[in-house]
Amino acid sequence: MTGLPLQDLLALPALSGARLRGGDPFRRVSWVHVVDLPEPFPWVKPGQLLLTTGYAWPREEGALRAFASLLAEREPAGVVLAVPQFFAQFPEPALVVLAARGVAALELPWEVPFAQVTEEVLRLLLARQLAVQERVQVVHRALMQAVLAREELESFLERLSQLLGKSVRWVERHEGFAVPVPLGRERGGYLVLSGEADEVERQALENAALVAGLILAHHRALAEQEARLGYAFLDALLEGKREALTPERARAFGLDLGRRYRLGVLRLPLSLPLTEAGFQEREAALKEVRALLKRLGACAVVSVSLNEVRFLLPENLEAPSFFHALNRPWPLYLSRPYAPAELAKAREEVERLEGFAQPGVYLYEAHLVPRFLRGDPEARRELKTLLSPLRPSEREALLAWVERGFSFKEAAAALGLHLNTLRYRLHRVEEKLGLDLRRPEDRFLLELAARIWSLDDKKV
Repeated sequence: MTGLPLQDLLALPALSGARLRGGDPFRRVSWVHVVDLPEPFPWVKPGQLLLTTGYAWPREEGALRAFASLLAEREPAGVVLAVPQFFAQFPEPALVVLAARGVAALELPWEVPFAQVTEEVLRLLLARQLAVQERVQVVHRALMQAVLAREELESFLERLSQLLGKSVRWVERHEGFAVPVPLGRERGGYLVLSGEADEVERQALENAALVAGLILAHHRALAEQEARLGYAFLDALLEGKREALTPERARAFGLDLGRRYRLGVLRLPLSLPLTEAGFQEREAALKEVRALLKRLGACAVVSVSLNEVRFLLPENLEAPSFFHALNRPWPLYLSRPYAPAELAKAREEVERLEGFAQPGVYLYEAHLVPRFLRGDPEARRELKTLLSPLRPSEREALLAWVERGFSFKEAAAALGLHLNTLRYRLHRVEEKLGLDLRRPEDRFLLELAARIWSLDDKKV
């Protein structure tokens, strides 16, 4: 609120002899005014210090009460009555009414000229306003420097807190003394000042809210631009457009051309076409994925398509750990790791996993057998190709071992080999395929691959 507390004005020479009879001495005075009319009410404004001789005041008790009540409705800061010319003291009926409404009632010695009072009060008020404007300008220049320097919101609030000597925070919901931050057609949260706010702090916070809105709008625009470019960049990689994979672009998005990445696709349980709520949920999921990637030190190259969020997961990050950190009950499909220039293959692999709809992690290489059992022709080709690194003698040993129910002795006899020779060849199979013949899962995988190879071989 503008002005000065009445208590401060009582220290002026002209008012030092004034006697406070009742009311609130801390009401703020914004102006001083002399009125000596029978009906002064239209000329009295809120916050004014009213000077009067009481010449036109009524004398009867009831009339004085009514007069004081109408005067109090105009909400002056105080009424100063010169005594004892027309009233020996502040009349009790008027005093009671004014004090009850918080209006200060004072008695001023008759010999003190009103001109001296108005001069001293106005000089002090104007000096106060000048000091306020000077402080406001200091804060305003600092705010403009923050805009020109494109400061982050956090550093901007730190600077503002230092200037005001009070903590200023940004919050999403209204609390305490808060000023809304404008952000386009919506509200971008609030700036909250700790404790009570004086005139300078109020003006500073209102100006700061505009600057904070500019900062938030600038970062939103940058984020939207970054997102659009990121979407286009990832989509171009998935479409096999190698011209998009320049060292400059890769560096701009934090992509390491010397590393391999899995394509991750998070499918949200949203009906298509997306509703407004669906769009918002997808955007929230996108922000979570981007934030998690950044927290893990990975490049946050992401894109969206319908009810899916796509991203690149560095090979060194474990997919189950990522899924657990994301903590969302949705299916997450992940391709095998590929160099950035080969990510078009990753897109095809993820598409083959999309038949699995239950929440969980679906690694392409770990779901070869389930894909085969679901009738995926590509999985059948991959199973057969699994044995292609083997030499004919090694493949022959594996087929014999599988057909004899994994009996080393019977397989060696069928091939006419020494048992140690068969074991050696099967050991070479383990090394070349990276499998362990003692694990039931690996045995099952090899059996499928061997039988597909055997069936195809017989067709020839």
